[in-house]
Order: sequence, then C-alpha cells, then structure tokens
Amino acid sequence: MKYTIFILFLCSNLFSQQEFSLPELNEQLTQIQDNLSKIDPDLLARNDSIAIKKQNKEFESLSETYLLLGDYEEENNKNHDKAFEYYRRSLEYSKVVGDSSRYYLVKDRIANQFRNTGQYEEALSNFDDVIGYYKRVDDNFNLARTYLDVAKCHGENESLEDQSIFLNRARKVLGGQSDSLFYIEYLFEKIRYFESLAELDSTLQLAQTAYDMSSSLEHTQYQSKALYVLGFNLSKVRSYRKSIELLNTSLELLGNTPLEPLRLNIFRILSDSYSEIGDYNNAFKFARNYSDLNDSLLSKTRIEAINNLTFKYDSREKNNEIKILEKENEIAKERNEMQKRALYILAVGLILTMVTLYFIVEYYRQRIKANRIINNQREEINERKINDLQSNLKINTMQSMIEGQELERERIAKDLHDSLGGLLSTIKLQFEKAKVQPIENDENFHFQNAQDLLDTAVDEVRNISRNLQPGSLKNMGLVAATNDLINRYTGKAYPDIDFQHYHIPEKLNGMVATSIYRIIQELMNNAIKYAKASEIILQLQRVDDEIIISFEDDGIGFDAKNPEHVGMGLENVKSRVQYLKGNLQIDSQKDVGTSYLIHVKHESV
Repeated sequence: MKYTIFILFLCSNLFSQQEFSLPELNEQLTQIQDNLSKIDPDLLARNDSIAIKKQNKEFESLSETYLLLGDYEEENNKNHDKAFEYYRRSLEYSKVVGDSSRYYLVKDRIANQFRNTGQYEEALSNFDDVIGYYKRVDDNFNLARTYLDVAKCHGENESLEDQSIFLNRARKVLGGQSDSLFYIEYLFEKIRYFESLAELDSTLQLAQTAYDMSSSLEHTQYQSKALYVLGFNLSKVRSYRKSIELLNTSLELLGNTPLEPLRLNIFRILSDSYSEIGDYNNAFKFARNYSDLNDSLLSKTRIEAINNLTFKYDSREKNNEIKILEKENEIAKERNEMQKRALYILAVGLILTMVTLYFIVEYYRQRIKANRIINNQREEINERKINDLQSNLKINTMQSMIEGQELERERIAKDLHDSLGGLLSTIKLQFEKAKVQPIENDENFHFQNAQDLLDTAVDEVRNISRNLQPGSLKNMGLVAATNDLINRYTGKAYPDIDFQHYHIPEKLNGMVATSIYRIIQELMNNAIKYAKASEIILQLQRVDDEIIISFEDDGIGFDAKNPEHVGMGLENVKSRVQYLKGNLQIDSQKDVGTSYLIHVKHESV
C-alpha cells in the first residue's frame, strides 16, 4: 500500500508541476547514469550518450532517450517504478522543449502503467488528457487507439457498460481506415466484452473473424490467440475434441514466442479437455506443463517485485544523503547562470530590437517604392486598356455601319433589279411592238399596256423611296408612318394586322422614331416572310419616359436560344434596341407563334 501511495505522490507532483527546474533534471540525470549499467549491458552506449546530451543541454534528445529507457524497463524488466521515473523525466523534458506530441505519448504510457497495475482511476484521468489532445489535433487513428485502451481499462475494472461505450467510440472514430492489426485488437477486446456477458455465439463469431484476418496477415500470435478463444469457448459447451484440436494448433503457432500467460491457459484447458474425454496421459502431461510454467511465472514475478523494492530503497537512501549538499551548490550555480543569462538576453534583445527596427523601416520603404511602381504600371495598363477599348469600339461601330450600308445597298439593288428593272424592260418591249403595229381607232394595245406599266414603275419607285426614308415618319410622326407601313400589307396574300397605339407623342427624337420604325418594319418582314403568320397584333404605348412595343404573331415560331435560328433581321432588331439602351424579351413556341416585348427610352421634341 505504501508503494502505491509513493507512486501516486510522484504522479501528483508530475501533473501539478507548471515549471521545471533544470538543476533538478540534471541531478536526476546523474542518478540515471548510476543505475543504467544495472539495467542491461547493451545500454552502456546510451549511458554515455546521456552524459554528452547533459553537457550539451540537448533536452529534446534527452526526452526521447528517457522514453526509450522507460519502454525498456516496462517491457523487459517489468520494473514499473523505474519505468515510471523514466517516463516522468521524459514528460518534463518534453514540456520544456514544447514537444506536445511526445508529451502526450508519454502520458499515454503512464496511463497504461496505471492500468496494468490496477490503478484505474489514475489511468482514466490520464487517458482523458490524451483524448483531449488527439481531438484537438484531429488525429483520429491515435484517438481510436486511446478509446480502445480506455475500453480495456473499463473491462479489467468490470465496468461493462462503459467498456461497450468506448468500444463503440473506437470503432466509430476508426471508420473506413484500414488498419487490420488495430481492428484485430479491437475484436479481441470485443470478445472479452461478450465473454463477460456470456454471449457464446457472438464470442465464437468474432473469434473466427479475428482468426481469418490474422491468417491473411500471417500474424501467428494473433492466430494463436484467436484459436485459444475458440478452443476455450468450445470447451464450455463440452465440444472437447474440437477444442483440443484448436488448442493444439494454437500451441504450435505460438512456438517459442514468450507469451507465458496465454501458454499457461492453453495448458490448463488442454489438461481439462483431455481429462473429460478419458485421455489421462495427455491430461497429466499438460497438467505437469501447466504446473512447471506456473511455478516459473511465480518465481519471475517474485524476482521482479524484489528488484522493484531494492531499487526503491537504494535510490531513496542515496538521494536523501546527497540531496541537501547538492541543493545548495545547485542554487548558487543556478543564480550565477541566471544572472549571466539575463545579461546575455538583454544584449541579444537590444541587438534584435535594433535589427528589427532597421528591417521594419527598410521593409516599409521598399514597400512604398514597390507600391508606387505598381500604381504607375497599373495606370499605364489602364490607359492601354481604355485606348484598346476605344479602338475596338470604333472598329466595331465602323464594321456595323459598313455591314448595315452593304445590306441596305443589297436590298435596294434587289428591289431595283427584281421590280423596277423588270418593269422597265417590259415597257421597252411594249414600245418596240407599238412602233411596228399600226394605230387603229386612235388606240394601240401596246401603248396602253406600256402606260399601265409606267404607272406601276412609278409606284415601285415611290415604295422604294418610302422604304429608304418614309416621308410620313418625318412629316406626320411615328403612328402615321406605322399605319402607312401596315397599309402596304393588304390583301389575301398578307395576314390580318391589328395595330393599337396609346399616348404616342406626335413629335419624337428623329433617331428614336426612325429606329422604332425600322424595328417594326423588320418584325413585320420576319412575320410575313419567314413565320408565315396569318394574324399580327402590334401595340405601341408610352408609359412615363418609355415607349413599349408589343408585337405578336401566330406563325411557326423558332428557338430563340439557338444561334442557327436567329437571322440577320433579328440581329438588326437587337442592335437597334441596344442602340436605344432598351431591352428585348422574346417568347417563341413551335407552331404556336412568337411575341416580342421591347422597352426603349424616349425624349419628346
């Protein structure tokens, strides 16, 4: 009991300490050097290494060395007290150098030490700190391992509900990560949980899974352990021959591996199983093996306990004798060292301050210079961009003007060639025929026909002139010009056109009126020529400072989003709307019709 209290005292000092005294650590190093040669001859080289690291104050390396020494004492000598001392020193040096990763790794070792020695409350307290760290750094793999260690702690303490909770947490955190060895460890702890609940089917199922996974990994120790679980639980249901077969295989896989507790259990169950089936020779053989191994383990346990006690008392006596004398020397040396360090720190601080101020001033000076250069470059780039945009705008404007002129010339040439040119040629023929035919009764058919054709030619010239510049638009306004345009599309060959207008001013800006007129003219041509509409509804109305054009037809429609279905005429409409700073909405459905809604700004004259 008093040894347990001593360990708890050391642990409380460890976890409450906020600052570390370097002389105290150096004294502890000296003590470790005195005892290193007693641990194992192979560690003499490490002993010399510690002395060198002590002189050079290589605290990070010392932290790692003490961790390795602690692992050695724990795993090979089972010397928990000495291992704890090494872990404590490693923990202190890790905190001095700020190595959080190693600090919490050592804390995990200490927590497992407490668990292995049955001090479950202390173990869980340390595990809580380790879990908090792994959560902060988002290390899910080590977090899952720590959850599994906590589950083992609760399982050994027979707290089955908490064991189940932390097993589920470990499995959930591990998620889809594929660490097969860790998963096998998880399965064995789950097996122990189901064994505590006496759920045989679940136990056998998980043991078979653990055996299959360890076989695929060729991990003989886990194979042996899984077969032992299967054999042990089969013996409970009196399936002794199958149990014997599995346990013998487990023993063969175990070979010379130093897992005496597992081997001891196998010997015991084999002895009991052989006895149950009447094979007393083998039962006696394995009973004797069990007895010999058990005696060996007990002897080894007693030796380890004696070693721990000897180390405790020897180290305490020596420390008590030299501690007082060394403490005074250490205090004086530490005071001198602190004064020297203070002077060094002050000098270095002044130098660093001056250097820092120089670099700060130089940095801002260079930054101002760089910003000035960057701003000048940006201004040059912006000027170039503006010039490029203006040049592109001029080019696009000239290109649009040229294209419009060419289209208008092409249309005029086509009108002159198709209508007026043909009429004049026909009139010429009629006059030639009239010259050779005698005049009877003051009438000549060819002269009369030529006169009618001349009237038609005059009408065609008038129509072409109207298309180029409708006189009614300039003289009478947009509404009259639109009515004049609609009157040209009368007869059976043209659709019914319903024209409505509301509050349209008689006088509009010339370019606005001309653009709206051309838009209506283009929409009319599209509806008649391409959409084959039978009915058209056109509305013009003024709302505040806008003129709204609504145009609907019942033609064949088209896909307004497909560029292939958008002709030059509709592109002209869009261009004119953009010129007027308006907006255009098109709604078209196949075999239903098309509607256009246009909003443009206007200014009355």
